Amino acid sequence: MDNTKELEQLTVYELFIGALSKNILDNVAKYNKIKGSVFDIFALTTELRMDMIFIQIDLGISFIACCKTNNTYIQCYHIKNLYAGMQEAYKLLLGYGKNQRFSIWTKIGNAINSKPISDWEEQPFLYSLFQSVNVKLKEIAGNNSDKTHRDLTFHYSADMKQVYSYTIAANNLDEASEKIFAYLDLLKDMTKLCDIIEDCLKRKGRATEINIISDSIDNNLHLTLIQNLSKDEVLHDMLNNILNDLRTIDEYAFYLDNFKKLKELVYKQTELPEINNILILLNLCLTIQFMRADMAAITQSYLLSKTSGEAMLNMRRYIITITASLSHLYGYSEKEHRNSIWSSVLCMIPENDEKHKKEAAQIENMLQKIVLGKDMEIRTCYVHMYNNKTHKTNIPIIIDLLKKQNPIIELQKVTSIGNL
Repeated sequence: MDNTKELEQLTVYELFIGALSKNILDNVAKYNKIKGSVFDIFALTTELRMDMIFIQIDLGISFIACCKTNNTYIQCYHIKNLYAGMQEAYKLLLGYGKNQRFSIWTKIGNAINSKPISDWEEQPFLYSLFQSVNVKLKEIAGNNSDKTHRDLTFHYSADMKQVYSYTIAANNLDEASEKIFAYLDLLKDMTKLCDIIEDCLKRKGRATEINIISDSIDNNLHLTLIQNLSKDEVLHDMLNNILNDLRTIDEYAFYLDNFKKLKELVYKQTELPEINNILILLNLCLTIQFMRADMAAITQSYLLSKTSGEAMLNMRRYIITITASLSHLYGYSEKEHRNSIWSSVLCMIPENDEKHKKEAAQIENMLQKIVLGKDMEIRTCYVHMYNNKTHKTNIPIIIDLLKKQNPIIELQKVTSIGNL
């Protein structure tokens, strides 16, 4: 991407995100006041506006983070999150399979074809615009529909070589830029539809006035923390060392791939448990290295945040990364724990090896404390804009979680993970 063009886009987008961050709370407040009491098209356009603003912010944060760095790994990390965010956005707007009938976009379409709107003289134009946007929406979804890549971003994998392969492939910032601006163009058309519907309601005397008092999403603790951490030379040296020397990740991925091939070759003749053990340890090392690199990428982006809203959205990725890695390393449920890398490692320790058994017990105690918190519950809300069980938007819940975020506590979690 041309540097001048990139800087222009970055400047525009930072201003854009700043404005949207102020609007999201107003829209959440309107939605919370209107839901359950107003059962008409205005309630639907209010919800759709709220969802669209959050989508713009979410995608914008990833795009800004991509443009702010020249580090290849950080760009790959945020491009992955940008594409995964696009899938979550589509799930919120229209959804997949049977869930489509519950989606906000389907409800808007049904309302346009139902009374009283079906009697409006503007109805044919509204329906035509809806259909046009619907085609765009499905076309964009088709270009961002790889669920495997989305899962590798948010969940990691029992086979971290898959995560490695996808990460090094997600390196085209020009392509990412084209996709996000196509998504913005789509949301602009959706906003136009909402504007026309609400204008018609006003002219027909059916508009609903909503008086709201919304608080601020600003949390000065974030900006104070960023200011202090930005002066920490030891922290910057550590982050640079992790992000500028990723040969360890490349090497572990290389050895993991080759030992898999060796296993296929050897196991045709005999079984060697030692090969399995080596594969488990290599997968363990690769998981830890990815976790460290992702944490470093998040921290770098967090430190470059210009507003507390941007900082909050960057910081939420800590929990997503922690839970993704620990799900495979240790497990949050009994089933995950039984199938975890840690359980396999414990089986390798000889019965009479008291030294390593004692060290393992100490690590186990630390892991148990970490997974007993509510991180997985919070992570589920941060990842999913739409709740498949309730068939409702998760945006008000996400905003509430962001407002309650304590950056000191979140960074302490990162530190405790690092001590493992």
